[in-house]
Amino acid sequence: MRKTKRMAAAWWSACASLALAQDLLQEPASPGGAPGLPLFLLALGYLLLFLFARTYLIACPSRAVARAQLKGLWAEHVEGWEEGQKQEDDQKKRDAREDTKECLQKARDLLEGRGFWDQIGALLSLLLWNGEREMEAWALMNRAERRAVALRSDEEVRARLVRGLGELGEFSEEERALWQKQLKCALGLEGQDPQQGSPSQGGGSGQGSGQAESNARCCQKPDPRVQRALLEEFLAALHGARDARYARLLTLHNKAAWLLLVGLGLGVALGCFDPGLPNGLSLETGLVLGFLGGALSRLLRVVATKELPTDYGAYWVPLFLAPVLGALGAVGGYLVFWALVEAQALGGGLRPLLSPPAAYGLFVALGFSERLLEGLTKRLEDQGKEKPKGDGKEGQGKPQDQPAQL
Repeated sequence: MRKTKRMAAAWWSACASLALAQDLLQEPASPGGAPGLPLFLLALGYLLLFLFARTYLIACPSRAVARAQLKGLWAEHVEGWEEGQKQEDDQKKRDAREDTKECLQKARDLLEGRGFWDQIGALLSLLLWNGEREMEAWALMNRAERRAVALRSDEEVRARLVRGLGELGEFSEEERALWQKQLKCALGLEGQDPQQGSPSQGGGSGQGSGQAESNARCCQKPDPRVQRALLEEFLAALHGARDARYARLLTLHNKAAWLLLVGLGLGVALGCFDPGLPNGLSLETGLVLGFLGGALSRLLRVVATKELPTDYGAYWVPLFLAPVLGALGAVGGYLVFWALVEAQALGGGLRPLLSPPAAYGLFVALGFSERLLEGLTKRLEDQGKEKPKGDGKEGQGKPQDQPAQL
């Protein structure tokens, strides 16, 4: 009897389990069951790709250039002095030597880290890179270079002033004219400028005689102390101009990172709410097709353009933002297009474009024609095609795809 009851209980339990499983399998999925999971995975993958590209292709080369400059300055002003075991008789030179070494040591600590945990922090700063360490390191190296002017010989100071004539393209037009005149005066070359005229020309007027007297004074034997002081001030102005340009590029990259995070977050939020699109179209499909169109648009411009700006990875900004902008622009553009067709503001013959499969092509076309970055791209391309306006080659000894020596 007990055995029969146990068998009956087991039978009823099995039947109940099968009925419950059948109900669960036939029940439709819950509306809140992560509708935007594929879109979230796509956004996460693109964010990781962005972090990898910015770290490996922008931050690492930037830090490598800064380290190379630091090693060169250290070998020139610190190791050479220590190996030679020279004793400076001039207190001013000793102070300049110590100040130069201290600045370079601080720059090394920023780029490489001091101690185990500091080195770990320096490596992690590449992943969440904003250019802070490099900017501070360049500022310290610039100060070290200016302080090292006191250690240069008179011939080296003169040669550096001559090289400065080829770096005037960093300045604005007014500053360029000012520094060109001052450098040529310090070098005794002002009277040889054909644009200024020789001292004997223009002697018939007061202005011409004044210009002749000024040129005559400039043609006198240059004072090494004046040259040294002028070189320090010129380097300070030159580094200041390069620092400002470097800061603008860093701001551009940081803005791009912020806009990218906002765009990805907005796309994921739309996918999680899943409001859907008219005519039964999926929002995720529209975002993905717009993303594809934005990526194709930027790839085509990279391939078709002959010259691209490469200063400090400037062209990476539109490359990063174009796919995200294409995704959001495709969905927004489709809604605007649908509203205009429904309001009969456009011809009725365009209505078939609102339904699949023609709507899929419309999404790609809207993502491909992302134009909100056109102004930024044009400015970057104009910057890349701009030629130096100095008297010689600009930025000698520095890679053109990295920031000039700051």
